[in-house]
Formats: sequence, structure tokens, C-alpha cells
Amino acid sequence: MDGLQLHLLTNHLPIIGTFAALLVVLVGMIRRSDAAISAGLIVYAVMALTAIPAYLSGEEAEERVENIAGINEGAIHEHEEMAEFTLWLTVFSGLLAVGAVVTHARNMKISSKIALAFVIIAIAAFAQAARTGHEGGKIRRPDLGSPAAASGQTETDHH
Repeated sequence: MDGLQLHLLTNHLPIIGTFAALLVVLVGMIRRSDAAISAGLIVYAVMALTAIPAYLSGEEAEERVENIAGINEGAIHEHEEMAEFTLWLTVFSGLLAVGAVVTHARNMKISSKIALAFVIIAIAAFAQAARTGHEGGKIRRPDLGSPAAASGQTETDHH
């Protein structure tokens, strides 16, 4: 398996996996279920780690596709810039998830504050990851951009 294949295999996990785990945490908070909260936090932390191979395989994936006809090099650059911030935000939220599990298991008063910080950062991480994934989709799919990009027109063609 090369970097492109690894990138394509892993790039959805940190978006979909962390979102699903975050939903489990939120449902657990609403229902006051420690088991659901802990399970969601642990799964979130594991899914956050999948951002690492997704990010690290991006450079090799770029090298494999950048010279293919129809590839949007501007989207590659934008995707790459967004991906680094997404990586750090996702890993940080994963660390907060671990911190929330550990502090809760030790009955520390700070655990609810860490869990709240986790939820806030995890929502931001999901939004950033979704934007990064969308930008990545534009690399091969110009129709994901503006209507002008999908039709092959430039902004100046409309004026």
C-alpha cells in the first residue's frame, strides 16, 4: 500500500469516526450515562489518532496526483494548509477526551470541566475536519466548488 492508498483509506476516519463518538458522548451527557460518555470518549481518542496517518500520507498522495490532468492544484494547497491545523485540533481534542476519562475515573472535580472543554474543542475539530475534507474533495471534483468552477467558467466570464 502506498501513501495515496493509505490517505484515501484513512482520511474519512478522523471526520466520521470522531463525529460519531462525539454524538455518543453528547447522548451520554443528556442521559447522564457514565458508560456511554466513557465509551464515546475512548472511541473518540482512538479515532482522533487516525488523523495522524491521514495527515502523514498526504504528501505522498499529493506527489502521486499533482500531475494528473484535471487535478486542482490550488485545492491541493488549500487542503494541505487546512490539514495541518485539523491534525493539531483533532489530536488536542483526543487528548482532552483521554483527560476526561482519566479524571472521571479518579473522581476528580475537574473532570466535568475537561469534558465540557472536550465537547467545545471536538465540535470545532469536526467543523475544521469537515471543511478540510471538503477542500480535499475539490482536488478531483471541481463541481464541489462554486457553480462557475463546476461549469468551467471563471469569475471574469460572468461579468
